[in-house]
Amino acid sequence: MRKTILAACAALAVVAAALPAFAGGGPKDHLGLFLRLGVGGGYASSGDEDEGVEIDVSGIGGDFTFLLGGCVSENFALHGALWSWSLWDPDVELEDDLGNELEGELDGSLSMNAYGGGMTYYMMPQNMYFTANVGMARLSIDSDEFDIDESSDWGFALEGSVGKEWWVGNSWGLGLGAMFGFHSIEDVTGWNGGVRFTATFN
Repeated sequence: MRKTILAACAALAVVAAALPAFAGGGPKDHLGLFLRLGVGGGYASSGDEDEGVEIDVSGIGGDFTFLLGGCVSENFALHGALWSWSLWDPDVELEDDLGNELEGELDGSLSMNAYGGGMTYYMMPQNMYFTANVGMARLSIDSDEFDIDESSDWGFALEGSVGKEWWVGNSWGLGLGAMFGFHSIEDVTGWNGGVRFTATFN
């Protein structure tokens, strides 16, 4: 996830330098170039069932999103999307078909990285937004204790968020939102939810 964040921040710096030339639109409206960076945290759970044994990995972690696109009409934007979450030392629960349970903690991390596209709609004049993204995703697990550093094949992920932003300039808005996501990767399914701080140029 660190590499993903660094890459997105580098892209943000390059795009930000070119914003005055490509922004379009007028002050405090939603037209032209659309760019959003969001960071936050929340809860995620991911599980699988293999040969009668259910495995669930869950916990609290960090969340990140990067959107880049443009408005196709006033208050409505289409964009590429990158989003990710990561759990540090998550809880692990195993249960067999006889009802026996085993609980512990993974000394390591579980992460999901997704790439795709989506749309954002602003409800004005409240400046509230609704965003939906869909794309391809994969899970990564890293544990020094068990000598594991593996990534899954690509699967499916979607995410929805709702929030409100406040103008801090003619084109920049800062906000707070809630998000919910779902993933289905190989035989693993799960969900995540939380809160996110956003900075949007539009």
